[in-house]
Amino acid sequence: MTQKPYEVFEHTADIGLHAYGATLPELFIHAAEGMESLVVAPEQLRPQVSREIVVTGHDEVSLLIAWLNELIVLFDTEYLLFKDFAIDVITQIRVQGRAYGEPYDMQRHDLSSAIKAVTWHEATVEHTSDGYKARIIFDI
Repeated sequence: MTQKPYEVFEHTADIGLHAYGATLPELFIHAAEGMESLVVAPEQLRPQVSREIVVTGHDEVSLLIAWLNELIVLFDTEYLLFKDFAIDVITQIRVQGRAYGEPYDMQRHDLSSAIKAVTWHEATVEHTSDGYKARIIFDI
């Protein structure tokens, strides 16, 4: 794949992300990396802890939104920031994977954005000739 795994775009009061992947699991990983990069620079993170993430949905868009929202919940409840991701199982209605990162440390982590949620507004997952492309907008 020659294009970037993700790119950020401005969207009124929110912020958006286009994510790309040769496969659906790769798309979900790149979307998670892109979202986390909006919160803290990836080079500031070390994969010290992991969390299993299992979400369900009714299609690829709802699965991606659930996957990303679960990462937001883990920051909101356990103050965890993630850098690396793995998808173990992905079906039309379920994603199971792992996120690797560390707890927020105000001495080492410069938080840039607080993401409240992933929105349904303009959310898409498309199958392209290069694989997959997603468009996601975050409420910040």
